[in-house]
Amino acid sequence: MIHRFSVEVKGEEREVAVERLDAGRFRVTKAGRTRIVDARRILEGARASTWSLIAEGGGAARIIDVDGAAPELTITVENVSVPLKLVDARRKLAAAAAPRANTGPLSIKSPMPGKVVKVLVAPGDAVKAGQGVVVVEAMKMENELRAPRDGQVQAVSAREGQAVEAGQTLATLA
Repeated sequence: MIHRFSVEVKGEEREVAVERLDAGRFRVTKAGRTRIVDARRILEGARASTWSLIAEGGGAARIIDVDGAAPELTITVENVSVPLKLVDARRKLAAAAAPRANTGPLSIKSPMPGKVVKVLVAPGDAVKAGQGVVVVEAMKMENELRAPRDGQVQAVSAREGQAVEAGQTLATLA
Protein backbone atom coordinates (compact mmCIF):
# COMPACT_ATOMS: atom_id res chain seq x y z
CA MET A 1 0.00 0.00 0.00
CA ILE A 2 1.25 3.46 -0.93
CA HIS A 3 0.87 6.20 1.67
CA ARG A 4 0.85 9.77 0.40
CA PHE A 5 1.81 12.70 2.59
CA SER A 6 1.99 16.45 2.34
CA VAL A 7 5.18 17.62 4.05
CA GLU A 8 5.66 21.28 4.96
CA VAL A 9 9.29 22.29 5.49
CA LYS A 10 10.20 25.94 6.08
CA GLY A 11 6.85 27.05 4.67
CA GLU A 12 7.31 25.03 1.47
CA GLU A 13 4.95 22.14 0.79
CA ARG A 14 6.08 18.89 -0.84
CA GLU A 15 4.24 15.71 -1.77
CA VAL A 16 5.88 12.45 -0.67
CA ALA A 17 4.74 8.87 -1.35
CA VAL A 18 6.00 5.99 0.83
CA GLU A 19 5.48 2.29 0.08
CA ARG A 20 6.62 -0.46 2.45
CA LEU A 21 8.36 -3.19 0.47
CA ASP A 22 9.76 -5.80 2.85
CA ALA A 23 11.89 -6.16 5.99
CA GLY A 24 12.55 -2.48 6.61
CA ARG A 25 12.79 -1.45 2.95
CA PHE A 26 10.68 1.41 1.61
CA ARG A 27 10.13 2.99 -1.79
CA VAL A 28 10.10 6.78 -1.31
CA THR A 29 9.02 9.13 -4.11
CA LYS A 30 9.57 12.87 -3.77
CA ALA A 31 9.51 15.45 -6.56
CA GLY A 32 9.29 12.68 -9.18
CA ARG A 33 12.43 10.97 -7.89
CA THR A 34 12.13 7.45 -6.46
CA ARG A 35 14.61 5.79 -4.10
CA ILE A 36 14.60 2.50 -2.24
CA VAL A 37 15.68 3.02 1.37
CA ASP A 38 16.50 0.54 4.11
CA ALA A 39 15.22 2.16 7.33
CA ARG A 40 15.91 0.70 10.78
CA ARG A 41 14.91 2.19 14.11
CA ILE A 42 17.98 2.03 16.33
CA LEU A 43 16.71 3.93 19.38
CA GLU A 44 13.23 4.72 20.65
CA GLY A 45 12.18 7.08 23.42
CA ALA A 46 8.88 8.48 24.67
CA ARG A 47 8.68 11.30 22.09
CA ALA A 48 11.78 10.71 19.97
CA SER A 49 13.39 7.99 17.92
CA THR A 50 16.62 7.53 16.00
CA TRP A 51 16.73 5.84 12.60
CA SER A 52 19.50 4.52 10.37
CA LEU A 53 18.77 5.06 6.65
CA ILE A 54 20.74 3.50 3.82
CA ALA A 55 19.79 4.18 0.20
CA GLU A 56 19.82 1.15 -2.10
CA GLY A 57 22.57 1.36 -4.69
CA GLY A 58 25.15 2.91 -2.40
CA GLY A 59 25.73 6.03 -0.47
CA ALA A 60 26.53 6.75 3.13
CA ALA A 61 24.31 5.64 5.97
CA ARG A 62 22.42 8.54 7.53
CA ILE A 63 21.43 8.77 11.16
CA ILE A 64 18.12 10.64 11.52
CA ASP A 65 16.64 11.81 14.84
CA VAL A 66 12.87 12.28 14.82
CA ASP A 67 11.42 14.30 17.70
CA GLY A 68 7.76 15.01 18.41
CA ALA A 69 4.52 13.45 17.22
CA ALA A 70 2.84 13.81 13.85
CA PRO A 71 1.89 16.15 12.44
CA GLU A 72 4.47 18.41 14.18
CA LEU A 73 7.96 16.86 13.97
CA THR A 74 11.56 17.99 14.17
CA ILE A 75 14.05 16.03 12.06
CA THR A 76 17.77 16.26 12.84
CA VAL A 77 20.41 15.12 10.34
CA GLU A 78 24.12 15.79 10.88
CA ASN A 79 23.39 18.28 13.70
CA VAL A 80 20.96 20.31 11.56
CA SER A 81 17.39 20.38 12.90
CA VAL A 82 14.42 21.15 10.66
CA PRO A 83 10.83 21.45 11.89
CA LEU A 84 8.29 19.89 9.56
CA LYS A 85 4.60 19.28 9.39
CA LEU A 86 3.52 15.86 8.10
CA VAL A 87 -0.10 15.49 6.99
CA ASP A 88 -1.74 12.47 5.39
CA ALA A 89 -2.76 13.56 1.87
CA ARG A 90 -6.30 12.22 2.31
CA ARG A 91 -6.80 14.22 5.52
CA LYS A 92 -5.45 17.33 3.81
CA LEU A 93 -8.00 16.97 1.01
CA ALA A 94 -10.83 16.38 3.49
CA ALA A 95 -9.83 19.45 5.51
CA ALA A 96 -9.73 21.59 2.38
CA ALA A 97 -13.18 20.37 1.33
CA ALA A 98 -14.77 20.85 4.77
CA PRO A 99 -16.63 24.11 5.22
CA ARG A 100 -15.07 26.36 7.82
CA ALA A 101 -16.36 29.30 9.73
CA ASN A 102 -13.68 31.88 8.97
CA THR A 103 -15.60 34.80 10.35
CA GLY A 104 -16.90 35.85 13.71
CA PRO A 105 -15.33 35.60 17.14
CA LEU A 106 -13.53 32.40 18.03
CA SER A 107 -12.62 31.49 21.61
CA ILE A 108 -9.36 29.72 22.37
CA LYS A 109 -10.07 27.61 25.43
CA SER A 110 -7.92 25.63 27.83
CA PRO A 111 -8.28 21.91 27.03
CA MET A 112 -7.55 20.97 30.65
CA PRO A 113 -7.01 22.48 34.09
CA GLY A 114 -3.55 23.96 34.53
CA LYS A 115 -1.50 27.12 34.84
CA VAL A 116 -0.79 29.74 32.18
CA VAL A 117 2.99 29.91 31.83
CA LYS A 118 3.21 32.27 28.85
CA VAL A 119 0.92 34.58 26.90
CA LEU A 120 2.32 34.90 23.38
CA VAL A 121 -0.04 37.55 21.95
CA ALA A 122 -1.69 40.84 22.91
CA PRO A 123 -5.03 42.36 21.89
CA GLY A 124 -4.80 43.74 18.37
CA ASP A 125 -2.07 41.31 17.23
CA ALA A 126 -2.58 39.62 13.85
CA VAL A 127 -2.11 35.84 14.04
CA LYS A 128 -1.75 33.13 11.41
CA ALA A 129 -3.32 29.68 11.63
CA GLY A 130 -1.08 27.48 13.76
CA GLN A 131 0.64 30.38 15.55
CA GLY A 132 1.05 29.98 19.31
CA VAL A 133 -1.32 32.07 21.44
CA VAL A 134 -1.01 30.82 25.05
CA VAL A 135 1.12 28.16 26.77
CA VAL A 136 -0.65 26.18 29.52
CA GLU A 137 1.19 23.81 31.86
CA ALA A 138 -0.75 20.76 32.97
CA MET A 139 0.65 17.63 34.64
CA LYS A 140 4.22 18.98 34.24
CA MET A 141 3.78 19.27 30.45
CA GLU A 142 3.64 22.55 28.55
CA ASN A 143 0.89 22.74 25.91
CA GLU A 144 1.04 25.53 23.35
CA LEU A 145 -2.48 26.48 22.30
CA ARG A 146 -2.45 27.64 18.68
CA ALA A 147 -4.72 29.79 16.57
CA PRO A 148 -6.98 27.50 14.52
CA ARG A 149 -7.26 30.13 11.75
CA ASP A 150 -5.86 33.46 10.68
CA GLY A 151 -7.32 36.41 12.55
CA GLN A 152 -6.77 39.28 14.91
CA VAL A 153 -6.59 38.92 18.68
CA GLN A 154 -9.72 40.59 20.02
CA ALA A 155 -9.11 39.90 23.71
CA VAL A 156 -6.70 38.08 26.01
CA SER A 157 -8.32 36.96 29.25
CA ALA A 158 -5.36 34.95 30.58
CA ARG A 159 -2.29 36.20 32.39
CA GLU A 160 0.98 34.43 33.20
CA GLY A 161 0.81 32.47 36.47
CA GLN A 162 -2.99 32.25 36.40
CA ALA A 163 -4.67 28.93 37.24
CA VAL A 164 -7.25 27.94 34.61
CA GLU A 165 -10.01 25.36 34.36
CA ALA A 166 -10.81 23.06 31.43
CA GLY A 167 -12.92 24.95 28.89
CA GLN A 168 -11.99 28.39 30.22
CA THR A 169 -11.57 31.02 27.47
CA LEU A 170 -8.00 32.30 27.36
CA ALA A 171 -8.14 34.48 24.23
CA THR A 172 -10.62 35.49 21.55
CA LEU A 173 -9.89 35.93 17.84
CA ALA A 174 -11.93 38.17 15.56
